[in-house]
Amino acid sequence: MNKTLKWFLIGISGAILLYFAASFVAVFMLTYFSSSKRIENKSEEKIFEKIKREYHIEEIERNPKYEREIKDKDTVTYTLYLYSKDFCNLKTDSLTKNSLKIAKELNSINLDPKFYQYRLVFCCKLYNPNGTVIQYLRKDLMPKKM
Repeated sequence: MNKTLKWFLIGISGAILLYFAASFVAVFMLTYFSSSKRIENKSEEKIFEKIKREYHIEEIERNPKYEREIKDKDTVTYTLYLYSKDFCNLKTDSLTKNSLKIAKELNSINLDPKFYQYRLVFCCKLYNPNGTVIQYLRKDLMPKKM
């Protein structure tokens, strides 16, 4: 009787472990294959590094991040959250001058034509998206062809 009970408990334990392993694999496969693609642009990363160096920016976040966010829309605003402690003490005039330079740098990125506007948010505290907002229409920054 003892031996039968022992094998029965081992069988039940094995079945439970097998059930949890199969559940984990199923959930993993569903989340992996159903997640949206990120917008990837190699030139964007190079420009971001250049902007970080020139303007002493600690972190840059962009929005939208995923293709699904722009898929069904006609026009989209490209938002950058620029975090730096230097922005705590800067005046709006100098931010405006720097933002124009940054927006012109962004024009060199090969963005989707749906992005019609740049929105730059200069934030003093890291991961706090409240700050000075400056916006530019993308078509106004394009060099004029003759």
